Amino acid sequence: MKIILKIGKKLPKFIKKPLSFIYDKWNFKVDKGMVNNLAEYSNLGEKEVIWLLMSAERLNGDLWHILNPKTKEEIEQFYSTCPFYVFELAFWHMKRYQKQFREDVINLAKGNILDFGGGIGDLSIELTKKGFSCDYADVYGVIFEFARWLFRKQGCEIEMINLSKDNLSKKYDTIFCIDMIEHVIEQKQVLENLVTHLNPKGRLIITNLNATVLARHPMHFPMKFDGEKYLGSLGLSKSERPWLWTKSLETNTTK
Repeated sequence: MKIILKIGKKLPKFIKKPLSFIYDKWNFKVDKGMVNNLAEYSNLGEKEVIWLLMSAERLNGDLWHILNPKTKEEIEQFYSTCPFYVFELAFWHMKRYQKQFREDVINLAKGNILDFGGGIGDLSIELTKKGFSCDYADVYGVIFEFARWLFRKQGCEIEMINLSKDNLSKKYDTIFCIDMIEHVIEQKQVLENLVTHLNPKGRLIITNLNATVLARHPMHFPMKFDGEKYLGSLGLSKSERPWLWTKSLETNTTK
């Protein structure tokens, strides 16, 4: 997969465009179970749900430009009220490589787990089905309520932490921070908070430490510091996998 993407970047535009279309069509596989869940929750038909899945990224980007949130409070308000973000996340998680990635990281989980920025909650559900004790944390709003509904429907006992009003209160053996850090402006504080609530020898599985702002994702914020070096300064060691970090026995989160 990485080789294909690397080669694709070097192709001329007149070749890249049709190949990108073919790749995107191949990469997306409809998850009928999730489509049915979205239809039931939103009181929509299957065709309407699939249209929203395919269109949500553009709709979210347009709404972001219209609202133009700047502060932490305005950004949280966007994610709390945006009606399309549930569909964009569901669409993203239906990508073939995303499914494979999530299967891989689940196999690295250990002990009690926090799914930080857990979105629609599908990762929390898969971890729970594997027998793990998993807590879910995200800002309150449309996505949070959908995740709550989905947990109940799946019969999963998952503690939900409302980050709009509550702080983390315990430590974990594994913390997932998947596709989240690029959506906040106080990135150093978030990283410090995660490391503080990670047990010694605990695992932090985090993506997009080097996220870039794309036209289709205007809600991404690039890091203005070296995320990897910063995690190292907090006492974490990087593994062979770029998104897997392990906490040492002694750490210093005051930076």
